[in-house]
Amino acid sequence: MEARRGQRLLVVSHPAVVVTNQSVFGELAAQGVDVHLVTPSNWRNDYSPQLFPAPTDPRLAGRHTKLPIFWPGKPQRHLYRRGIAATLKRVQPDVIYIEEECFSLPAAQWAFAAKRRGIPFGLQAWENLDRPLPWFIKRLRSAVLRACSFIVARTPAAKEMVERWGTSARVKVVGSPVPSPFTASTASTASHEGFIVGGAGRLVEQKGFALVAEAVRQLPGATFRLAGDGPQREELQALGAEVVTTYTHATMPEFFHSVDVIVLFSQPTPTWAEQFGRVLVEAMAQGVAVIGSTCGEIPWVISSTGGGVVVEHGNVADLVDALRLLRDDQELRTSLGEAGRRCVEAQFSISSAARGLLDLAQIGD
Repeated sequence: MEARRGQRLLVVSHPAVVVTNQSVFGELAAQGVDVHLVTPSNWRNDYSPQLFPAPTDPRLAGRHTKLPIFWPGKPQRHLYRRGIAATLKRVQPDVIYIEEECFSLPAAQWAFAAKRRGIPFGLQAWENLDRPLPWFIKRLRSAVLRACSFIVARTPAAKEMVERWGTSARVKVVGSPVPSPFTASTASTASHEGFIVGGAGRLVEQKGFALVAEAVRQLPGATFRLAGDGPQREELQALGAEVVTTYTHATMPEFFHSVDVIVLFSQPTPTWAEQFGRVLVEAMAQGVAVIGSTCGEIPWVISSTGGGVVVEHGNVADLVDALRLLRDDQELRTSLGEAGRRCVEAQFSISSAARGLLDLAQIGD
């Protein structure tokens, strides 16, 4: 993964205000790529409603610029207050990767700055629905898509969407990186009684956790364990779910190894469908079999890895049948978990995401 001499990659990313999301760029730096990262100086999210400062991956020390923004915590609507021109002058990149959606305001800011200077740039694409947008945002989207050179699409649906909107850029599906150790699950031999169904994430209605709790209650001896927090916490506890709020990203492998199967039973709305289902990939990285609904990109994640079972969203009876199947067939659980682990390591690892980015940006051999 050796970069051509003189090539410098500038990455602009609000997701990278979380150090875990800097892993790909840290990997690039460790491999000798001349990479420089720009993030907002501060951010907030559902898990940290108070402003928090952006940390830096040690591998990116001296390569990370933190700029002030308006409206931290608004993924598509934040704006850089100052520093774009000065950063471009100082870094002098050969190519820019804007890890933002094509219709976002920060993407437009950096895209137009790059175009004025003749610097090729690329974008990230997650959006899988053609949602209504104000006319001026659609105009910005079209202008950005016309000007960009490459697009890192995280799913086939995202690739289809940006191509439908119109672009001549190079578009390729590059699996979203999951910074997780790839280890076989010990769930099948764990010293617990009964059958433990796991779930993780923000405890909100569209994730379908209440329906999973209903399904688990129909399986004698089964229990439902959740890692996460959110507005549905008390409701889910009342439905019999064991909710644990103390897991961190670093300790999530311990959670996955404590359950027999992970379920993501998301339910689509008119304006939302699951864009990925990261918990499924993180679980499969630990060799845990998964069950997912037909919401958004969940079927693609499961079918492309072979690590689980897909059931119709909202159909609790089908979910009960899938849970019963995996409860009663430990060998099937093990084989699905192992297949998922192998494919996730190949398609969604840090190294595979780094190679995909370099290929699209046309940096390296």
